[in-house]
Amino acid sequence: MTVPHAGRQTLGFMWWTALVGLCLVLVAPIFVVDVPPLGDYPNHLGRVFILASLPGDAVLARFYAAHWAIIPNLALDLVAPALIHLLPVHVVGRLAIAAAVLLPALGTIAYNTALGGRWWALGVGLIAYNICLLYGFLNFEISIGIALLLAGAWLRWRETRPLSAVALAMIGAPVLFACHLMGLVFFAALIGGAELLHVHRNRTGTGWVEAIRRGAILLLIFATPAVLYALSALRQLGDDAQFLPFGKKLMQLATSFVNYNWILDMTTAFVVFVLPVLAVLLRRGRVPAPAAIAMVLLLVTFLAAPYAWKGTYGLDTRFAIMLGFMLFAGFVPARWPAKAAYAAATLLILLFTARMALLTTAWVAHRADLADLRTVLSPLQPGQAVFVAEAGMNEAPAYSAKNPRWRLLSNGERVDHHIGGLVLIEYRAYWPFEFDNPSQQPIETLEPYRSLAARVGHLPDRATAAIADVCGFDYVLLTGADSVPQLPAERFALVAQSGYAALYTIVQCAAPVARP
Repeated sequence: MTVPHAGRQTLGFMWWTALVGLCLVLVAPIFVVDVPPLGDYPNHLGRVFILASLPGDAVLARFYAAHWAIIPNLALDLVAPALIHLLPVHVVGRLAIAAAVLLPALGTIAYNTALGGRWWALGVGLIAYNICLLYGFLNFEISIGIALLLAGAWLRWRETRPLSAVALAMIGAPVLFACHLMGLVFFAALIGGAELLHVHRNRTGTGWVEAIRRGAILLLIFATPAVLYALSALRQLGDDAQFLPFGKKLMQLATSFVNYNWILDMTTAFVVFVLPVLAVLLRRGRVPAPAAIAMVLLLVTFLAAPYAWKGTYGLDTRFAIMLGFMLFAGFVPARWPAKAAYAAATLLILLFTARMALLTTAWVAHRADLADLRTVLSPLQPGQAVFVAEAGMNEAPAYSAKNPRWRLLSNGERVDHHIGGLVLIEYRAYWPFEFDNPSQQPIETLEPYRSLAARVGHLPDRATAAIADVCGFDYVLLTGADSVPQLPAERFALVAQSGYAALYTIVQCAAPVARP
């Protein structure tokens, strides 16, 4: 049955309206709070603030120096510092978050429409705020979006405009390497799957010549990133692989849906998985071969990948997130009965609405913690050093059981570990946890602050802070202060406490030596 021209125009208008509406709803939470509660985000924002300020800021130049190198993790570092010269730092940060939310969604839709799909791909909004986004892995999320956009262009142009497709891929591959290495891996799986399919379909006769030609083109596309990787410090790292137990590893497949409510998250995961499976079984949909091959490649890699390697954690989680996006990018419904289509659309819209409402509510509530933090930090002066600690969840189990939703994701992980980074961004004071891994970040910490950071180690809890050597610091900031007793008065003098946060001056920097 042919849809009349007027009907196609109406459907097209409805689709574009739905797409614009989806984008507006996805970015809406970013407007409700100036520092969204995204795990590592304050740390990343602090780093680009440093890069934007050096070398002209004499205060920050005492703490840090730029240390540019070939690093496959630079999406924010290459763009955000220049924007900070034009816009306030928190506006730039939220623009970066918007890019990390929208690019994967738009890339998913572009890839799906290149396969012949349309409406189903709009469901990607259900996982736009996935666990990696909520952990603050913005470079990774941005690279995933770019990879999907490039792969969508590859599917559209590879056979009809091969020179354009190859040229775009050759430009895009090193860009992906610079943004985040995992985005490059994702892109390789996506276009590699398409090329494997073509070779398989032309395997008779002189098909081997075509296979060699296409293989050579792929090698050409990824040659520059391969050389860059060989020259990077990341290649030298290794021997630190850590693997999760198999059961926990399989649970990673649901991480695309982790948000703030476990029941809602797992319900969403179940619906999004079951609908395509039922459609395929009932011949009401298909997974086109290029996407199917890519998904198999990603699944095999996910099963083989360690949880941690080369100083990166959640490595297999990244492949789980890629597979999550492929649920929407790689499935094309077909001939759904009207009632079934409306029922499925209604269910997905209700789930999306519930998830976005819960997330927005949590982010609005997070403003209370930010207000408490800013209240107690007001005595800080530029150039001072702040020891940061947090109330550990095991230190106040009853409080943690009722932990405010904006501090705790549905998988039990906290997202306020790096909130202390505001002492750097807003007060130009030193804190000891700024990311400065030479294989992953283009800054280095200078002495004596490098030694201070090494002495502190990981973010301490309240009990550890109470006995820590804090010599060299001017203040101690305790977050989650409303859940634990104050720090011992013989060593720390309370300057200010406001709910979530407390600031102390240091009376005795070295802990007393325990007598035998």
